[in-house]
Amino acid sequence: MSKIVITGATGFIGSHLVRFFINNGHDIIAQGSSKSTIKNLISNLEIDEINIKKVEFWQQDFLKEDWNFPDFSHIDFIIHCAAATKVREGTIENYEKYFGLNVLATKILAKKALDEKISHFIHLSTGQVFGIPSHFPITENTPKNPINLYGYTKLIGEKIVASLGILGLKYTIARPFSIYGKGHYNIISIITDKIINNEVLIVYGDGEQSRAFLHVKDICRAIGLILNNETCFSEEYNLSGLKEYSVNDLIKLISDKFKKMPKIIFKESGVNELKRNIADLTKIENLGFRPQENLEDFIAKIN
Repeated sequence: MSKIVITGATGFIGSHLVRFFINNGHDIIAQGSSKSTIKNLISNLEIDEINIKKVEFWQQDFLKEDWNFPDFSHIDFIIHCAAATKVREGTIENYEKYFGLNVLATKILAKKALDEKISHFIHLSTGQVFGIPSHFPITENTPKNPINLYGYTKLIGEKIVASLGILGLKYTIARPFSIYGKGHYNIISIITDKIINNEVLIVYGDGEQSRAFLHVKDICRAIGLILNNETCFSEEYNLSGLKEYSVNDLIKLISDKFKKMPKIIFKESGVNELKRNIADLTKIENLGFRPQENLEDFIAKIN
């Protein structure tokens, strides 16, 4: 089977991709920034001892100037997940981290993929590159006007990858929107924690802002469809769920699950609040993709 480099392998999406591709028979080089994060990856993967031997660990801090690459001569694919991803970290103090990870590291890795003639470079970006669109659902052709440091630096990363595509890099850009899954810290886990611990839940805005959540397992399935498909070269794909849920919807679903409501304090939202976030899945559906996981079933199974 193929050999795949997965960067950001100790992160939420990256670790699930490691498990997904190992379970599908591939060999993996899993990049992490430190020994401790790599140890966490091993403990969290839930992979048997036979399959764990298919994982080679690449310890590399992408913010360092000196990179020590593993042997890329037998690498077939690279899936680039490593990134700085927090929307609310858009301050001058975080500029170097976001520019270093989302721009400079992407340039180095994509150029390496081109030089080594890697069969396919898949760059994971984000729906944040679109900013606040005027129309929904968001298509791949929707104008990109990011409104935060995360979105801006990821868009620059996309442009770098595409520019190397002109020089021969075989690449695809995949943009997950709102992600969920066990162990992921997001609005679903925040509401759950507040209800379980009888704590006050702060909601910014009126609670009617909505997202079309996509389970991390579905993201893995989408990447799996893209990986060996040459028709995906130089293409970009938006990835989201099929149905929008507002914050108020989530509060009701989770409250019904635990049979108690949290105390809610509504506060004024930021000036750049994104009221909706849902992708048009037509393009990725043409590859045979359809989300299989159900958010309400996921909530019903929360312990």
